[in-house]
Amino acid sequence: MTISKFSLTLTAVALSLSAFNANAVPRTGNEHVIRYDRGGYVIDYAIDMLKMEKSRRLVKFAGRCDSACTIYLGLNKAQTCITTAAKFGFHLPFGSDRRGNQVAASFMMKKYPKWVHKWLEASGGLSAKLKVMPYSYASQYIKPCEGRTNMTQQASF
Repeated sequence: MTISKFSLTLTAVALSLSAFNANAVPRTGNEHVIRYDRGGYVIDYAIDMLKMEKSRRLVKFAGRCDSACTIYLGLNKAQTCITTAAKFGFHLPFGSDRRGNQVAASFMMKKYPKWVHKWLEASGGLSAKLKVMPYSYASQYIKPCEGRTNMTQQASF
């Protein structure tokens, strides 16, 4: 069995993310606004997610967040907010070898909260076709951005 470099790297990032205690890190940084993010390599988004967890940056979903971008839905609820323009596009990972794509899909599914799993199951599961989660569903689980300030200002040490 051949394990790709991508699979090993993604596994290492997954272990780092699962072992990381975000509560031990002080809240700093600015907001990260997502308006039209078509996604990209899962490994890049996994690394960005780790950085965001460490910095406690507020992530504002203010538009399209597709593909690997949806990994940010796995951030702490206090670290995210949503506007009415937000929607989320899901599909099976592609672009690596078969094993790498399986590892990427498994990693992302582990990061998603239960409410995302519920929506995906009700929508027929992940497939090659893009499935779009509307604001009306996601807003039941993500707080609205109106009146939110960055995480530094919300800190109460």
